[in-house]
Amino acid sequence: MKPLILYFYPNKASYVEKDLYILGKKYRIIKHCVNPSSKLKLPFSIIYQKLLCLRCFKAKYIVCQFAGYHSLLPVVMGKILKIKSLIILGGSDCSSFPEINYGNYRKPLLGWFTAKSIEMADIISPVHEKMIFYRYEYENFSNKNQGFEAFTKVKNQNIKVIYNGFSTGFFKNLNLPREKNFIAIATYNRPAVYYLKGIDLIEKAANEYKNINFTVVGVSDKYLKSSTTENLIFLPFLKQEELVKLLNRHYFYMQLSISEGFPNALCEAMLCACIPIVSNVCSMPDIIGNTGFVLQKRDEKLLFNLIEKVLSTPNLDKLSSEASKRVTENFSIEKRETELLKLLD
Repeated sequence: MKPLILYFYPNKASYVEKDLYILGKKYRIIKHCVNPSSKLKLPFSIIYQKLLCLRCFKAKYIVCQFAGYHSLLPVVMGKILKIKSLIILGGSDCSSFPEINYGNYRKPLLGWFTAKSIEMADIISPVHEKMIFYRYEYENFSNKNQGFEAFTKVKNQNIKVIYNGFSTGFFKNLNLPREKNFIAIATYNRPAVYYLKGIDLIEKAANEYKNINFTVVGVSDKYLKSSTTENLIFLPFLKQEELVKLLNRHYFYMQLSISEGFPNALCEAMLCACIPIVSNVCSMPDIIGNTGFVLQKRDEKLLFNLIEKVLSTPNLDKLSSEASKRVTENFSIEKRETELLKLLD
């Protein structure tokens, strides 16, 4: 019989499904979702965590996707029951930006749960080195030091960076004719996202470059008709088949977020051979390497200068191909599988 893993996570997401698939190759998994946004259910869900740990006291590992309210009790129970614990860190559990109401550590109680979880875990696996520590320079925010080391007292833990992994079977270059237009993907369902995901900068670029289309995918019905110029196109979430084709019709993908972890949409766009233009935030400059362009500071004039550079770049097809190749070679799902299973061996 396969050894048992207890897996706790705060919400359903593609990266959760990927890791469950990987771990399921070698382990039996009992999973439990602890949704922190459901305030009434949260205490009962945490109590159930305790009962689950007691019932499955022979489990080999306790794995938590992210650190937060849902991770502390499992880690503590792991210490009591002598079950090794692993926390996979991915973004908000490594940051604090009070100015934009983002990051676990901006809230004292959530920050305490997050920090104690990380400090007590046997193994910490951030999805990028900059989740450990980095200096934030993109926007003029008060907290320049980011990464979990800036907010915790981590000592002697086993820290292993394992990048997110992506399959090349679905998101790929279809070799369709492309146009020199820009596309972005963002869940624009509330006013704050307009600023958080840099849609305001994209809108300014659209007003500056009237002969170029700027498309944002993932816009809720409430904001679909809020575009201020004809060449700024807002689309709802699309079926994946439609999204892949749309990405393959564009040369350029924009991700001008104020904060990010290790964005899936960026890597999937690069797999579709879109040339990336990203903000100087966390993992993104490292993800794209020399296959794209980085907006160093959140400034519209710098963005316009960067767009001029992008549009005048020769041999776009070569750079487009290199963007796809970079994700395939460095961030494949096979690499994540090998390293994650080795970590728990």
